[in-house]
Amino acid sequence: MYIGIDLGTTGCKTVLFGADGSVISEYNKEYELIFKGTFVEQDANDWWRLVLEGMKHVVSQSSVSEIKGISVSTQSISFVPVDGQGNTLYNAISWLDMRAEREGELLKEQFGDKRIFEITGKPCLFDYSLAKIRWFADNCSEVLEKTSKILFPLDFLNLKLCGRAVTDYTVAGGSMIYDIKNKRWDPSLLEFARISEDKLPEVLPMGSFLGKLLAEVCEETGISPDCNVYLGGQDQKLAAIGAGIRDDVCTVSFGTATAVSRLGGDVCYKENSDVTLFRFDDSSYISEIALMTTGAALRWLTRTLYGGISYKEMDKLCEQSEPGANGVRFMSDLSVGGVISGITLSTTAADIVYALYEGVSMDIANAVKKLGGASSLKVFGGGAKSEIWCSILSRIANIPVEILSIPETASLGAAILASEGKIAPSAVKKVLKYE
Repeated sequence: MYIGIDLGTTGCKTVLFGADGSVISEYNKEYELIFKGTFVEQDANDWWRLVLEGMKHVVSQSSVSEIKGISVSTQSISFVPVDGQGNTLYNAISWLDMRAEREGELLKEQFGDKRIFEITGKPCLFDYSLAKIRWFADNCSEVLEKTSKILFPLDFLNLKLCGRAVTDYTVAGGSMIYDIKNKRWDPSLLEFARISEDKLPEVLPMGSFLGKLLAEVCEETGISPDCNVYLGGQDQKLAAIGAGIRDDVCTVSFGTATAVSRLGGDVCYKENSDVTLFRFDDSSYISEIALMTTGAALRWLTRTLYGGISYKEMDKLCEQSEPGANGVRFMSDLSVGGVISGITLSTTAADIVYALYEGVSMDIANAVKKLGGASSLKVFGGGAKSEIWCSILSRIANIPVEILSIPETASLGAAILASEGKIAPSAVKKVLKYE
């Protein structure tokens, strides 16, 4: 038996898998963000509390205590300062936090977009950890003096599980401090952040053996001793592992936002590029494009224009329209300002829904092209539950869409790592192919 833990932005899922990849028991619970104007924080102790609750629950519910391995999938670019005993000294600063705009401008002035991309594989944005760590160093110097480590969610949880603060290439890569080509914390970016390398976690490849589950954790959760802890990674990358990513396939994590991922490191810097590049393992890279409001746009539509009807009812509405949505177009990125056009007196509610499904599908298809194309799309997440939406995606992209049997694959990806690859990726439940 193996446990895969998926710590997201607002919830934590813990799943106990059998050796064949079957789900034996699961636990899912949400937790809160803390909003203070443009500041967005979390209590990192909630991360650990929910992980403990989840492990205890799946063991108790299944009456299985002999767990061979545990691994963790996490949100990535949030961070928390801790002391030498691993106690938190400040709330975790969330990846959603907007406090470091000025520091982001300083970063761009000092390094420029191209140099930042060459080192980190990321566009020069203050959303990533680097600018916020600089803000923390400048504004919380007394806390920084007491800080032994600045930890990301993955290495914070690993410290609690087995006593080692270790992160992987994908989480380190999301910090915008990590040199993805040379596999090291970059000295020039550390200098900008005003921290020393020893303040950051050790970095190893996903799947590395970290040690045994601590005795006190075994005692509290009911897990038998000799349970191994293996290094996980960033949630979208572990979801890609759980989906069975390979060289000629794009994975589509189709949820509130959508991440389109493809193995390969041939992405070059382009001005205003929306492609991000991560080191995946010792020999390969993974490129990704994030679409910010996919399922979120559908949620907006259901609540704002259609009185809060269910997603299944939205699918039924969509079935009443046709390709082209009778001339309606829906530019669906509501994070920057969406546009609905082509509405006439004959436009129906079904046409607007269909236009949204087509608009999101066009964005995904364009992302796939930017990443180099694919022979198939492995789709999972909430959007994978809509067969008509996946059919529209297949038609617009002109690529077969494979709907997976386990829609939420990040915890499965963690379990695959915990099993040293013995568990197989999610099976394909259905293939949709545009003729």
